[in-house]
Amino acid sequence: MAPGCCFCGRGNRRKSGNHPPIAEESSIPIEATVNKEQEIKEKTAIPIEANISTEKGESTIPIEAAANRKKGVRTFSHEELAKAARYFSISDNNRLGDGLTGEVFKGELPNGEVVAIKRFKHQANPEHEKLARNQYEMEAEILSRIEPHQNIVKVIGYCDDASNRLLVYEFVPNNSLKSCLHGKEEHTIKWSDRLKIALGIAKGLAYLHEICKPRIIHRDIKSANILLGDEFIPKIGDFGLAKEFMSSHTHVSTGPRGTISYEPPEYYIADLRGKLTEKSDVFSFGVVLLELITGKFAILGDNERLVNWALSPLKQVLETDNKEDLDMEKYNNLVDFKLQKDNGKKEISRMIYCAAACVYKPMKLRPKMSQIVEVLEGNKEPMDYIWLRNDTQYLYQGSPYALPEALRPAVP
Repeated sequence: MAPGCCFCGRGNRRKSGNHPPIAEESSIPIEATVNKEQEIKEKTAIPIEANISTEKGESTIPIEAAANRKKGVRTFSHEELAKAARYFSISDNNRLGDGLTGEVFKGELPNGEVVAIKRFKHQANPEHEKLARNQYEMEAEILSRIEPHQNIVKVIGYCDDASNRLLVYEFVPNNSLKSCLHGKEEHTIKWSDRLKIALGIAKGLAYLHEICKPRIIHRDIKSANILLGDEFIPKIGDFGLAKEFMSSHTHVSTGPRGTISYEPPEYYIADLRGKLTEKSDVFSFGVVLLELITGKFAILGDNERLVNWALSPLKQVLETDNKEDLDMEKYNNLVDFKLQKDNGKKEISRMIYCAAACVYKPMKLRPKMSQIVEVLEGNKEPMDYIWLRNDTQYLYQGSPYALPEALRPAVP
């Protein structure tokens, strides 16, 4: 699991999964590199250094002169960003998050724009330093090519002057979904807003999986990486582990990455290990849905996974020949107790069916995110589309993590 930190609230270390991670995304060339724009668009893996070599050693680059890309991605000098972040002082509470690979600070650009600035830490271990730089380059490279999307955190700029690596994102004021559901300043989010959050995440993932060229697998979807904007509009952040893959490819070859409590079981099955597909993100999204439905953490006491705990109450809700039989008495064993008096039956039903299809169906039968969008929007009936009558059999084929001991990952 690659750690990060949240740019919109108090941050714990991402490794522990106890706090939102930073909104991570960005990359940007300046005037000196504008003639490389077409090359950047056509290639899928151009090192960041190749695009910023003319900047290295510069101490001051006017923001106006740097904003020369169609997507508005800018190049900043270290001095500009240090000044914007009050020279990275933590005495005035402007540090928003702190993780293993970086710290996140609130900053204000000369034009008055409030941003989140992630400063990557230097690692004493050469292998860790290499990994941190690779994640920085991958995140900046991928996010520089993503078209603006309401449900993906916007990248504003970056700085890489050899000794300092910084990424600049839009500032999202309402912290992460994890903080809102489980934090000390816990919010009670009503069902209609939880559905809005689920739908927004699904739309963002559908864009990454099915519309982006090349397509993108996020690899670390979790509630800590979902940032909440105004009116509960969710934004997917932290692309440090993301992978691109061409439409003609069936999978990406890679080792397991991400956060253990959200990782799909195929990461630990010999024949599937190392063959990453977008269905891995679908599983992780299903875990986030279970968090929204139950109000529980992805990892419960005694290291029990939420996906395992939810099996029994899901059986009670889904063992029916008629979707109208899904009454609130059965729901009450599953849904967040804080909202059991909130009459949101339609919203809950859609989310439950989607969670079951994403988490408990075999990898190849998991729905696409565009199908999830259709169900959450109410355009398709789930029992005709993603969870057929005999699909309840998958709830009896063992827990998603009923794996051989040798393959079962340790839970931190």
